[in-house]
Amino acid sequence: MRTGVLDLILAAGWPTKMVLVVLIGFSVATWAVIFQKWRSMRRVQADNNDFIQAYNQAPSLLALAQTPGLPTSQGLGFLFRDAMEKTARHTGEGYTSEWLQGLERRLKGTIREDLFTQERYLAVLATTGNVAPFIGLFGTVWGIITAFQEIAQAGSASISAVAPGVAEALVATAAGLFAAIPAVVAYNYYLSRINSQSAQMESFSSEFIDILHDNGIHNQPQGK
Repeated sequence: MRTGVLDLILAAGWPTKMVLVVLIGFSVATWAVIFQKWRSMRRVQADNNDFIQAYNQAPSLLALAQTPGLPTSQGLGFLFRDAMEKTARHTGEGYTSEWLQGLERRLKGTIREDLFTQERYLAVLATTGNVAPFIGLFGTVWGIITAFQEIAQAGSASISAVAPGVAEALVATAAGLFAAIPAVVAYNYYLSRINSQSAQMESFSSEFIDILHDNGIHNQPQGK
């Protein structure tokens, strides 16, 4: 009797094979998202670091906006670019409290827009983590049913009659966990990174508003 994992898969019934195919699909999608998000978030972190360095060196917000090569496509740079564009459209004398409150609300929308981009494809990880164990459980139940059928046909509960069905059930269980565990770990990790990014952008938004309130775009507050 061949008892390798591949042998068990080849000998399994078509329902179990279909379960395994579905779980393999989930696993491939999960790892594709994991690597894509890893590259994406690494670029965001690099852009944020470059932006913070330029921000600390710039004498004013206006000078910062004119910094060559300033990363503004995502993260803090994206928020800063949008804030400066909204500020440039201001035609009043000075920045009133009401206008600054409106700007703060608009910047919150900008933050949500950027975070929505960062959260893209995380639903794949969440779905895999929630669904894959139950798909594996279906394969497990089917394997147990197969084991009982083998017992009925053999007329005894010998190990040779039970083993194939039980092994088929365990393979489906293992496949479900193999797909679900990386998805859950990656989802929690990336969600934590996104929450940290959100807090950082909220903090910068508040600081930008304070600078406008106290000094305008031409000067930074003392002690920056």
